[in-house]
Amino acid sequence: MKALRLKLYQQTACYKKPFAFKVSETYPLPPHSTVKGMLHAILNAKELIPMQISIQGSYDTLVTDYQTHYFFKTEKTEEFALTTDGLGISREFGNITTMPIYTHMLYDVSLIIHVGASDDVLSELEERILKGNIHLSLGRWEDLVRIDACEQVEITIEDEEIILEQNAYVPNEILGETEHFPYSLNWTYRIIDGVRVWDKLKVGYVQPGSVVYCEEGLLLDPDGNGVFFPNPK
Repeated sequence: MKALRLKLYQQTACYKKPFAFKVSETYPLPPHSTVKGMLHAILNAKELIPMQISIQGSYDTLVTDYQTHYFFKTEKTEEFALTTDGLGISREFGNITTMPIYTHMLYDVSLIIHVGASDDVLSELEERILKGNIHLSLGRWEDLVRIDACEQVEITIEDEEIILEQNAYVPNEILGETEHFPYSLNWTYRIIDGVRVWDKLKVGYVQPGSVVYCEEGLLLDPDGNGVFFPNPK
């Protein structure tokens, strides 16, 4: 089978965890739904495109940023949340309130992402990315992405164990005894009785140096990188 392999770099990134309000905590790697959203934006997709995603990567350190967040008390207001700090101007808000929030950010992020989809989708993704005339961010809008490599590669099934060279999300069904941090990550959602219900991906966050093996074989790209496509639950 073929997959589109992306090598990405971000100077800083925050892949915010759901329900992290007072502190913007970040996942150690971008969750699959975040990557899927970026890929759909590249394609200008108006509907869900079937695809599989494998995510692995590394970062240098985690830093903390201190930000002021603005919250609106009412649905409609003529007030505008424009900061005047340092200008010697005093403003008072009636319908807007502020709260200081710590934001966790990963610094010096490198990612390898494999995308499995139909040949037409992979070719269109590759063409649009290589044109280079699009704004790419992953996480927050300001978390810009640099594309270091974009190419279609052949994926093979090999009956051998691999030693991870970087962090990776590995599906539960092939984790075995491998040490990991468990995650239940959002993938896609359905509306049931007006409520958004998420399909989840059960994965383990596995660190470099860990051995991964599956009796049924592992997917590998030409450089020996594992390709871990989780199935939604």
